[in-house]
Amino acid sequence: MDLRALWGYEGKNCVVVGAASGMGKAATELLLELGANVYAADFNEVAPPVKQAFRVDMSDKDQIDQLLTQLPDRIDKVFTCHGIAMFPGNAVKVMLVNFISHRYFIEALLPRISEKGAVCMIASDGGYGWQHFWGFTAPLLATKTFEEAHEWAKANEEEIEKNMSYCVAKRAQVSYMKANAWAPEFIGKYIRINTISPGATQTGLTADFNKSAGQGDEAAGDAGIRGMYLTGWNGWYAMPEDMGYPMVFINSDMAGYISGQDLNISYGIDASRDVAALNAGLQSG
Repeated sequence: MDLRALWGYEGKNCVVVGAASGMGKAATELLLELGANVYAADFNEVAPPVKQAFRVDMSDKDQIDQLLTQLPDRIDKVFTCHGIAMFPGNAVKVMLVNFISHRYFIEALLPRISEKGAVCMIASDGGYGWQHFWGFTAPLLATKTFEEAHEWAKANEEEIEKNMSYCVAKRAQVSYMKANAWAPEFIGKYIRINTISPGATQTGLTADFNKSAGQGDEAAGDAGIRGMYLTGWNGWYAMPEDMGYPMVFINSDMAGYISGQDLNISYGIDASRDVAALNAGLQSG
């Protein structure tokens, strides 16, 4: 059995946004090992020896449009790994980078994605419980263009800030994926769409996340994140490969019947929360 062939990446055109560091870089390096033609984009310089690399600010529609003109006519797999942390006053930019640009970029590429192609976005454990926020998220999903979504974000900036913009964007990613797994544009060509939702992971954004969680105090934020994600189970921080590799798997031929799924990669924290919620319901009933 040819194990490399099982992945199905040999000679395939793969687009990775957010390939310069962290999870996106880990995914890129594995894709290269598996023989893929990788077209990589990032705000920062991409180091791995990809087919072609592009510098792009994913909050800027004009730059995204320019990137789209430079990508190949046929694309087999799409990985959107880009994101930023939240800070006071940047709620709209968080929505642009962490959700609106993902959706816009993926939908712009859909006509080029091959039959039985695959799309995977990096969401977050911060998107857990997306179902309970559907009433707020649905109007955003109903917007049709980058500009309409941007206007929605500006009009709802206060509410987004109140509900933690990073989490709002990640819930929107998971909600979008769930809502579109059987959308004609995807299912018509059997294009799979999934998300992964990482837990606490050491990446180039870790310092920003810690500062955000600690309201500017990096040490306090680190302690808070450890308390939320790690101390309850004697845990440790994941590494970028712990997220990038499963992402490559879920877009591979080995996962060819998996679509519409959010893969929570937080060492069972979501399972613990699910059971705790059920037990709380029994007690209250």
